[in-house]
Amino acid sequence: MNRRIPAAVTIGVREFRRTPVLLVLLLVLPTYFVGTFVLLVPETAILLTVGETTTTVSMSAFAAAFMTAVAVAILSGIVGLFLALSSRAADDRLRLAGYSSVELVVARIGTLAAGAAVVSVVAVSVAVQIFEPADLWAFTALTGLLGITYGVVGVIVGLLFDRLAGVYVMLLVPLVDVLLFQNPLASEIPDWTVYLPGHYATAALFETAFTDSVGLETILGAIGYATALVALSVVAFHYTTAVESNR
Repeated sequence: MNRRIPAAVTIGVREFRRTPVLLVLLLVLPTYFVGTFVLLVPETAILLTVGETTTTVSMSAFAAAFMTAVAVAILSGIVGLFLALSSRAADDRLRLAGYSSVELVVARIGTLAAGAAVVSVVAVSVAVQIFEPADLWAFTALTGLLGITYGVVGVIVGLLFDRLAGVYVMLLVPLVDVLLFQNPLASEIPDWTVYLPGHYATAALFETAFTDSVGLETILGAIGYATALVALSVVAFHYTTAVESNR
């Protein structure tokens, strides 16, 4: 195994620790988003339709699961954005050390996965204090998959926009996607919203939270969407690092 890639991932993780803003994003904001929203909702029972199942859940349980998805999408996207913007100087140093553009791309994807995993674990740790998912491990895994999906979106946005514009995009897109269009309580959702990044992962996340089974189509859709975005980001990141290395 190429030992230089784990070394580069370790360097990227250390950069997280040296950036107070990212530490707040990774450790504090998931707790704030999930915990605060749960405190604001009334403690009532609601009918919730998830996939083919209609069940009765408490509003606090719904809020915990829903805000886990929202928080992870927003924060992982911003982590991906910061990674794309801040890695350029580090990439220059690694290129001087002999890293190829392929090694740099793999290392950055690994660093992104580490950031998304931290956000997901923190958010799920808060959520399970409020309700018990029907399948905890699947719920956690799908939360992480949603985080990686929006983390990759953040990377792509970071390759296209500067920091300020990118932050606005990564605040707006997850809010519109997950908070508005993937809300199981919403009615008359447009058909085109199935093409948004959060659709399949959020649907699968709710199924694992409140039902005993997850539709295969939903799982495959979530994995396929994340894989396609990762492939797109690899191509874009590979191109930009290759261009930089030729300058």
